Amino acid sequence: MNEDDCSPSLLSQRECGAVALDIFSATSKAEVADILNRHDLSHADLLAGFPDLAEAVQGLPDESPGAPEAA
Repeated sequence: MNEDDCSPSLLSQRECGAVALDIFSATSKAEVADILNRHDLSHADLLAGFPDLAEAVQGLPDESPGAPEAA
């Protein structure tokens, strides 16, 4: 991956790699949302910068396994 593959363009290649690794390691969509929030990225940024990861995220459960259920 080069810097042109990551959106927004203000992220360095190292930052893009860190975001991609965090998202790849996520176990739920809620965790991905938290990762995006920490990196000040939107779901549109995920789609534009990491289309393969965005597709993989669709297969994740909404909540992490073992997370307490909402009442």
